[in-house]
Amino acid sequence: MTRILAIALPLLLAFLPAAAGQSPVGMSAGGAPDLASASLRMVGGLAIVLSLVIGAAWLARRLRATPSGGSGLIEISSGISLGAREKVVLLKVGDQQVLVGITPAGMRTLHVLGARSDFARHMESGQ
Repeated sequence: MTRILAIALPLLLAFLPAAAGQSPVGMSAGGAPDLASASLRMVGGLAIVLSLVIGAAWLARRLRATPSGGSGLIEISSGISLGAREKVVLLKVGDQQVLVGITPAGMRTLHVLGARSDFARHMESGQ
């Protein structure tokens, strides 16, 4: 992110004289268009737009990847996909575990387990 700012800031400062009322960028003293300064202006604008897009993507990814901290009431313990649009998810709700089936039609509770030790006993018994 600091690299983007290091590139964008000098480009922004290059356009300050034009904003201060001096001769427009892209025009030479005689009034004819200056190809070099017009190209520089175009490249500078493109760099600013690209840096804004990259910064927004970085910020969106950063905000999305933030963990909830585990302080929520419901946590996803495990999940497995059964097909293209079906999955089974094991949720931890307080000290209970709930097995939930998820389909395009909705969610359905498949089984409610007690504490985690009950779940371990259930798995050991082979049921």
